[in-house]
Amino acid sequence: MLHTKKIFGIIILVFLVFFISKQFLFFKKSFLDNLAYNSVYPAIWLANKTTQPIKNFWQRRSEYKNLIKKYESQKEKTEQLLSENVKLKACLNHQKATDELSEFQQRYNFDTATFAKILVKNITATEQYFLINRGKNDNIEKDMVAICKHQIIGKVIDVFKNYSKVLLITDSNSKIAAYTNNTKATGIVNGFNDINHCQLCYVNHMSKIENNDLVISSGQGLIYPEGFSLGNIVKHDKKDLYHNVIIKPLVDLKTINFCLLIKQSKIKAF
Repeated sequence: MLHTKKIFGIIILVFLVFFISKQFLFFKKSFLDNLAYNSVYPAIWLANKTTQPIKNFWQRRSEYKNLIKKYESQKEKTEQLLSENVKLKACLNHQKATDELSEFQQRYNFDTATFAKILVKNITATEQYFLINRGKNDNIEKDMVAICKHQIIGKVIDVFKNYSKVLLITDSNSKIAAYTNNTKATGIVNGFNDINHCQLCYVNHMSKIENNDLVISSGQGLIYPEGFSLGNIVKHDKKDLYHNVIIKPLVDLKTINFCLLIKQSKIKAF
């Protein structure tokens, strides 16, 4: 600080000498001009060194603000495009899911099939069911069968005004007569509250069982139609007089969002 004061003091002194000399012509004009210019140069250099960083700072600040504005604008446009992209994907996924069920519906010529959206999935260790957006107002009745593509997923057990409850085949209260496609072994598909698996029960130990064999509904009883898939055999062993057979549904019950509701009397799959 003291050093700076000395510099400014010297500059001021030089100016005073120059001014006095100009007035009284102690020195020649050229000498005085050179002296003045040489004396002022350090001040000009110092001023340039001092002001240039400040100019650069404000210029960078201005450029930064402009970049922020451009970034916010681009961010907004990107978010809009992302939102539109999500909407388009949702539409495509919805169309794909509904088209598959529509094709399936046309292939089997369902007379009274009702398309339904799954609203709630209750998958616990004690009960497993779906709530769907069809009820009494849509002519839904108890014991109608819920199907996704070629797979039985359950049956309607409660019907309300605007929605219904579908008991899944994986629930422990679900029982469906069935047989194996290749070996024709018969049994009952029973759930045990595992969303990924069911059990084919009461299969005689003398019957032949093969892994990957398809398990098909037999149509015995008054509810489930004949000829629909219940799953593939993934594991089996003998236990006393019966086989212990584990099957896996062909559709992922945790991810499906739509199903068809039918009555057994209105359809024949094959």
